[in-house]
Amino acid sequence: MDADADVGLLEALEGEIQERLRHALGFQATYERNGPPSWLCGGTVNRGLGPVTEVGFNALSFRQGIVMTNTQWYTESRRPQGTNSLFVSWQTLTHAQNPA
Repeated sequence: MDADADVGLLEALEGEIQERLRHALGFQATYERNGPPSWLCGGTVNRGLGPVTEVGFNALSFRQGIVMTNTQWYTESRRPQGTNSLFVSWQTLTHAQNPA
């Protein structure tokens, strides 16, 4: 999927699906930042979300104006995001504050 297609798909999301993605990114970013609470997996999780937040953050926050404080912190603190050696590669170059 090219850069324009994946952002177009995210922007087409509406209602519950968009909210679920927003909350999922925020949930992960919060615990990457602060560590997990004791009720989540007994307080022990393997952190290391990786370079996967740039596309969703750009589509929801930058293009649609949705406030995503923890996701923004996580994404910006790891720029430029590299690759996970699978299918995510250098999303910062194609998505960071990209209005197109």
